[in-house]
Formats: sequence, C-alpha cells, structure tokens
Amino acid sequence: MSRHIITGIDVGTSTVRVVVAEPRTDGAISSFSLLGYGLSPAVGMRRGAVVDVSAAAESIRQAVEKAAQHAGVAIDHAYVGFGGSGFGSIMAKGIVAVSRADGEISEADIVRVHAVARANLPSLANKEILQELVVQYAVDKESSVRQPIGMIGNRLEAHILYLTAFSPHLRNLVRAIEAAGISVDDIVPAPLASVYATLTKHQQQIGVLHLDLGGETATCAVYDEGSLLSIQVFPVGATHITHDIAIGFQLPLEAAEAIKIAHGAVAGEESAFRREMIHFGEFAPHIPLTVSRWDLAEIMEARTVDIFELVEKYLRRMGRAGLLPAGVIFTGGGARVPGLVEFSRRALRLPAQVGTIHILDAEHELAGDAAWATAVGLVGLMCTTRQKSRVPNFIPSKWGGYVMRLIRSLIP
Repeated sequence: MSRHIITGIDVGTSTVRVVVAEPRTDGAISSFSLLGYGLSPAVGMRRGAVVDVSAAAESIRQAVEKAAQHAGVAIDHAYVGFGGSGFGSIMAKGIVAVSRADGEISEADIVRVHAVARANLPSLANKEILQELVVQYAVDKESSVRQPIGMIGNRLEAHILYLTAFSPHLRNLVRAIEAAGISVDDIVPAPLASVYATLTKHQQQIGVLHLDLGGETATCAVYDEGSLLSIQVFPVGATHITHDIAIGFQLPLEAAEAIKIAHGAVAGEESAFRREMIHFGEFAPHIPLTVSRWDLAEIMEARTVDIFELVEKYLRRMGRAGLLPAGVIFTGGGARVPGLVEFSRRALRLPAQVGTIHILDAEHELAGDAAWATAVGLVGLMCTTRQKSRVPNFIPSKWGGYVMRLIRSLIP
C-alpha cells in the first residue's frame, strides 16, 4: 500500500522552508507525523515575491532536497503557501430575501447570498481569489449567526472576506516551484497556515492579533468571535532592521545580520546595555569599532517603532486597538528578536508572546521555533482536511483548484 506523503513549501523573502508529513490514522491527537524538513537561503525574492524565477527555483530545489533526504522519501509535489506583498483581503456583503414561503433558510439561500456578495466585490484587476471566508451571517436583526440554515427569517445577510493574490506574483511563484521540479498540488494562503499552527480556537474566539514578522513584510491577521476579520501586509520587516544597522555603523550586510542575531535587542535595561560592549572586529575584522549594546538597541528600536505604528493604526481602523484579550502572537523569523514582546506590550497596550507550534508535540525541535509556523501549518492543515471529523473553518475552498487551473493556462 502506497504512503500518502504531504509536503508544504514556504518560500519567504529570506529563507525557503520545506516540511514533509504523513497523515495519522491511529487516532492520535496530532493529525500527522512530521517525517522531515529542510531549509535554504532564499535567493531571487523581494518582499515575499519572486523576482528571479531561476534563482528562486534553485533555492527551492536545495530546500526540497534537504527535506527529502531528512524524511527518506522522494518529493515531486507539494502544497505551497502564498503571502508577501502580493497578498491581500477584501470584505464584501450580500443581502437576499429568503426564498421559501415559510421563511426557513435553505442551502439555496446560502448559495444566492454568496453569489450576491461576490457580485458586490470591487474590480479585481490582476488579482485572483484564493479563498472566501464567512465572517458572519445575519438573519433579519439577528447578527453574528454562524449557521443560518434552518433558521426562520425574511432577510439573509452575509459578510464575506475574500483572500486575494496579485496574479503576476502568484504565477511567478508557481513557475519557480515547477522549475524546481515540483508539481503544485494547491496554493494555500500562508497566513492561514501559520494561524492554524499557532493559534488556538479560544484565542480566535476572544480576539487576537497574529503578527508574522518576516524578512521584508509584516503580516497582520485579526480574529474575533472565531472569525478572521482582516489581513493586512506591510512592506517592512526584520531585514530592514539589518539594513539600518549596516547604514548606522557602516557595516557589510552579512556582519550587520550576524551582530543583530548575536547582540540585537529592542528593549532592555539601559544601564546594563550601556556597560555591555560589542566588538565589531569579531564580525568584520577590517572594522575595529566598539560600541555599546545600547547604541545597537537604539537603531533597532527606531525601525521597530515604525513597524508598530503601522500595526497600531491598522488596529485603530478596525476598532480593535487595545481591545484584543488574547493579545499579540508573533511568528516568523523576526519574532526571535530579544525584547520584541516587551516592546509590543508597551506599543500596542496588549498582552504579547512569541507563538509556539501547538500542532506539533511540545518536545519536537521545531515546536518552539515560530519561523517554521507557515511550513508546518501547511502540512498540518492539509493532513487535517483528510480527517472528516476535524475539518477546520478555513480549509482551502474549491477556488484553489480553479486558481491552479487558471495559472497553468497562463504560464507559457
């Protein structure tokens, strides 16, 4: 009997991560067994988008080879996460009169109200719909309805969130994956995969901000009452902090990144940081400069302030500033910056923590590394959809297959 192997590929601005898993059928709490994983530095990427197909394909090929070797299986197809600057969301509303004379809402009414919502979308020039998610239904004056079928009313209203992809970015990503010798099973919104791996249903119910801090983008996803309300991608991330360090101290980028990892922080006790000295010669022998850790923290904090000002404005527009009881959950490579959690608590006036990958066993070596959330979430989400009793609220819809057929028809 052939094994059903599921592979997830997360192509980020800085790193390509590949995870290989196998669905479990033994009734275990986890829906899958993680067989192996691999990563490689990302080349040919900018702000989460492919800008050099051949270079990106080589990065993907290297990560896939490492994952295949680690897992001991061949990899020729995969689910791929899409995020970055080409990802977005649009809200639309549909309203219909209930069709049955007795006022009972039927599945046909649901189909009609979804069609009206889609018709009310603004122009989607150069965009493809990856997924549609119901935020809420309303029956007459009763709002926040989760399942209206069988209810009695005169009017049915649906608020639908459409997750979109910028078509050229999507096509270039698929071309890079296929140039690496991998067939694309489907495209999955990367933020949903990361959320699935790191957020609990309780956090989504009471209100939470999922903040994925990547190399050149910061992706915010706000959940409340169990529904995704909005996703926003900002074109700034951890790599910009590295650039600021390089400019501020006239350092090569490689040395600036190494210093950020070894000594970087965005919050700390000033007197202690002023006493702690950093010798740049350890990272760039031709630059015999010594500065305090406080000097480094000030440069890093300035860029971090910019990021959190964008996030705060976003939450204010949504009416959720300071009003999400589950606070902020950080994922992505940038989540590992020391002091980020403390800084976030002050800047956003919300609880904050770095996310853990709860769909893995707590003892697994990747469970505490939020940078793997999207890649692990991809395989976890796909394995879970194979268990009918545990289908999540945001599994890829029928539009995933439609999008893939459309993309392949457009690629020469």
